Amino acid sequence: MLSILALAATSLTSPCFVEGLSSRVECGELSVPLHHAIPDGDRLTMTFIRLPAQSATPATDPVVVIPGGPGQSGRSIAAMAASLLSETNIERDIIVIDPRGTGGSNKLACPFEDEDFVDDRERILADTIACRDSLDTDLTAYGSEAVADDLDLLRQALGAPALNLWGGSWGTRAALVYARRYPDHTRSMTLDSVAPTDWTIGAHMGADAQQALTRVFEACAEETGCSEAFPALPRRFDTLMNRLDARPFVDDFAHPLTGATREEHFSALRAGSALRGMLYSDTMIRVLPYTIIQAFEGRFAPLHAAAEAFNNGALDDIAFGMMLSVLCSEDIGRLDTDAISDAEQTSFLGDQVFRFWLTACSVWPKHPVAEDFHAPVTSDIPSLLIAGQWDPVTPPYTARQAASHLSNSRVLEVAGAAHIASSRGCIAQLTATFIDSADPQGLDTGCVADIQPKAFFIDATGPELSE
Repeated sequence: MLSILALAATSLTSPCFVEGLSSRVECGELSVPLHHAIPDGDRLTMTFIRLPAQSATPATDPVVVIPGGPGQSGRSIAAMAASLLSETNIERDIIVIDPRGTGGSNKLACPFEDEDFVDDRERILADTIACRDSLDTDLTAYGSEAVADDLDLLRQALGAPALNLWGGSWGTRAALVYARRYPDHTRSMTLDSVAPTDWTIGAHMGADAQQALTRVFEACAEETGCSEAFPALPRRFDTLMNRLDARPFVDDFAHPLTGATREEHFSALRAGSALRGMLYSDTMIRVLPYTIIQAFEGRFAPLHAAAEAFNNGALDDIAFGMMLSVLCSEDIGRLDTDAISDAEQTSFLGDQVFRFWLTACSVWPKHPVAEDFHAPVTSDIPSLLIAGQWDPVTPPYTARQAASHLSNSRVLEVAGAAHIASSRGCIAQLTATFIDSADPQGLDTGCVADIQPKAFFIDATGPELSE
């Protein structure tokens, strides 16, 4: 016999195949108001994926996965969510949403060049205006609170009394906003790489990346193979960036996937942006010292490959229009140049990325937010917060900042992990136990201390092998 949740879902979903998933799942759509304050006005379609529970008598409170960005689609992380939450999926449905403005939910896509941040103000303005004018929708309808309201309409349509929220990166912000707006319908929160509501996304981008890079340098110095292969790594990195700042490196590079060759200019900003992209990934961090020294010695092919991998991987799915709609109204776009800190200016990225967002946001429509939007979310909802020790964008301090207002919460800091640490060691198992019990204090987290950084590559063949 179908559960009530399954019966409700059948009216919204149909069987489908999703890239990365070997089994057929269910794809669904729900019509929601473009503006929730005008329920009889224009509407948009919200899309989602349902991974049905394996149990014949599943729990009535599904897990809802909210992707990051802002601007990432749920479909792009469905395979990852299925793997991380496989044990939870035995007893509970997993619902992976495309937040409005992403994926199949009226994606606010812009045809930007496949390139890193630029410091040409006129080009930034022209590209942003072209993006804005190409999107046939009211851009003020796309924000975190609207996403939360969409999600509660989906909860109602599914007949679920409450939700277990799993958010990654910006998805943690959306989860926190939902929990504040709908506390009685939030059973638990699992937040990986946390963006608190009282923290401004983008305002500390350079400073936080610098802190992560410094920690990686320190880890290399403490590892025999890395320290011997790459002595004086911080000094050589500074020399490289100063050199590129004075005169960008110009050469022909082959695209790592297509093989097509074109002339590329590596300025300090482009190199810094590529290295920041590497800091997002546990795997890429392992080759970061090697990549820096290769560039220091005039061989930029590894750095070019890293830049292309980040642009064609992590950024490929991002709806840049949705990112602008959120950040310009809710985060960095609310600031001005007086908010640029000394730490930001002296970071390896400098203040150019900060200024990029200020310039882009100057011509992007803004939406209002609730009066308490930027106040911390204060709640006793059971919450598990996960932080990567080397995360360059949501460092561990952001998880602790959010947890200080969540009275029934626990923070797990994962050594050697970057952005999104749920796949490391025993974290997925602890997440499953937590969602089942909704008791963060009862978790046995001793296994987290056993998670250690992976060895650095000392050359193109890999790490130093122990005797």
